[in-house]
Amino acid sequence: MEHVLFIQKVKKDKKEDYIKYHKNCFPGVLKVLKDSGIEREIIWIEGETLIIYAMAEDFKKSMEGLKNKKEFNKWIELMTPLLAEIQDYSKDGEIKRLEKVFDLEEQLENR
Repeated sequence: MEHVLFIQKVKKDKKEDYIKYHKNCFPGVLKVLKDSGIEREIIWIEGETLIIYAMAEDFKKSMEGLKNKKEFNKWIELMTPLLAEIQDYSKDGEIKRLEKVFDLEEQLENR
């Protein structure tokens, strides 16, 4: 299972809208995320920084599948004006992941 972490920035004046949309996410978006292979997604916010965690068997494959889903593209269209910094979800784009430098479980398994 892959664990992916990445960062985005929300516009200061759009933060409440961003939170509201995510607390009431469209059912179609939830379904296509799960159907794509995303097992878990969690978003934390600190100031205007969004910290996004996703878990999937094959994250890149899951994202490729989402790029062709109208529900996901409508969601991205809705989110884009709210974000000061957005990951590249385009057909040829790729999410810039944070580098993992420590994983307790992996360390314990390798001992």
